[in-house]
Parts: sequence; structure tokens; C-alpha cells
Amino acid sequence: MEFRFMHPEVNELIRAPYFDTYLKLLDSASIEEGLNHSSKELRDLLETIPDDQLDYSYAPGKWTVKQVIQHVIETEMIFNYRAIRIGREDVTQNLDGFEENHFAANAQTADMTNADLAEFFTAVRMSTKHLVSTFSATQLDKSGIASGHYVQVKALFLIQAGHTLHHLNVIRERYLK
Repeated sequence: MEFRFMHPEVNELIRAPYFDTYLKLLDSASIEEGLNHSSKELRDLLETIPDDQLDYSYAPGKWTVKQVIQHVIETEMIFNYRAIRIGREDVTQNLDGFEENHFAANAQTADMTNADLAEFFTAVRMSTKHLVSTFSATQLDKSGIASGHYVQVKALFLIQAGHTLHHLNVIRERYLK
């Protein structure tokens, strides 16, 4: 699925190519469908991974399964913040990026179980769904700049769904073989 900004001029400006990596994994432009589908996929996959495999890393210097799931959760929280900033404010945003490797290295995941990760993800995803319902159609169409790239509020929520699916594919392909 190709996602187009509502405002054509934004399509001609800087747009992060990695957004398309996530958006193309979605079957629908419906935020609700994307969030529900990716949420179910994550919970279903977590049920198949024994707790003793959560600390597995497929190569030196790569994240563990726990860190990948924690990254998905934290990225969703950051994207929710971006959606609030872009959708609610009248000024053009230019929001800083974040260093995901620092986040992963400093997250306290050692004692987290599969159930803990599932519960944390579910809580954040439920929060995301509630947040979406607080935006008007006009707010969902607003665009701002995050990490040096234009992004639309609606796209932030769709990217979250695709980002989750992307990392589940990575777990399946690299961690569970």
C-alpha cells in the first residue's frame, strides 16, 4: 500500500524513505485495522516464544528479542507524542529524533517475562487506540516535521502498525529460525 499525504506539496518535500518500509506491510489505510491486526500478530507471536529465548540475540551486537519488543513499545510511545504535538499545535513542528540503540541498551528488560512484554505492549497499544479517537479528521490530516522528515498525524499511527509488523518479521526471520 502506498500512502500519500493529504497535502500534495508535502509529497514533493523531504519524506523519510523508511516510512514506506512500514506502510507497505499494511493491507489497509484504516488506522483501526492496522493497529488491531499488528497488535494481534505481536501477541500471537509472543505466545510462541518461550521465556528462555527472549534473551537470544542472533549475532554479537544485535538486540535480544526482549529489546526488539521493548523498541516497538517505546517507538509507539514516541510516535504518539509526535502525533499529539503535530495534531494539536498550530505551529509547524520540527521534532528531534531519538537514538534507538541508546534506548535499547538502557532499558531494564532483564527480568521481563513474555507475559510482562505482552502486558506492556497491550497497555501502550490500548492507549494509542484511545489517543486516535481524540483527533478530528482535520487533526489527522495535519503534517509536521519529525526527525527531519515530513509526516502526517494519520501516517504516524499507520507507521506504528507497520513498524510492529516489520519487527515481528525480523524476529521470525532472524531470531526464530
